[in-house]
Amino acid sequence: MKRNRLPANLAAAKAICVCAVLLFGFTVAPGRVLRAQQKSDLPSKPEPSINERDASQQQASANRASPIPAQRLTFGERVRIYENSFLRPESLIGPALGAGIGQWRDTPPEWGQGAEGYGRRFASGLGRSVIARTIEFGVAAADGEDTRFYPSGETGVWRRTRHAVVETFVSRTPTGESMPAFSRFAGAYGAGFIANAWEPRSANSTGDALERGSTAMLSSVGWHVFREFWPDIRNRLHHRH
Repeated sequence: MKRNRLPANLAAAKAICVCAVLLFGFTVAPGRVLRAQQKSDLPSKPEPSINERDASQQQASANRASPIPAQRLTFGERVRIYENSFLRPESLIGPALGAGIGQWRDTPPEWGQGAEGYGRRFASGLGRSVIARTIEFGVAAADGEDTRFYPSGETGVWRRTRHAVVETFVSRTPTGESMPAFSRFAGAYGAGFIANAWEPRSANSTGDALERGSTAMLSSVGWHVFREFWPDIRNRLHHRH
């Protein structure tokens, strides 16, 4: 039973990793293709007047993403960011949803059903979340990453969604440039492997650890998309009242 499950878990984990990589590529490449099509495939349009051009430039400037600030975080600032990360809704909602899915799938089966089974799954998810954030904090402090999410400041659902997805896989340097989000990868997959220490035998293989790490990365994508659009959702809900 265990031998048959290991290849299946490895295949699932590899599939999730490949999907994440492809999703990252698809979010970056289409923008370039669309810009090329706008230049070569679309028919030419009349040149705007000077006033119209000025107004268009002002509007474009207003819609452009706000520049990422160049900032070197102090250790104290990093500690505050780390502490505040546990006050965000996803710090509890994520483990709660994960426990619910595990309860529905009855995984791992050794933990059973009912309140006790759900409590074990929730505690496991919460423990992985704490470990992942702690590893992310340590790696980011070592390599100078700024892992905070910066809204795009752009318009258009596609552009903003693409920005939120890309922000999962990149971090900011002290000079405001982009770099791979090593700390986020280390936190997600490190927590996935450390969880093997308390997971039962049916869920403590290498494939299970990779699956947990990939699921955490995809979960980060979803939360970044939510945080990008949440101000608009909140404003609409406020106007309805």
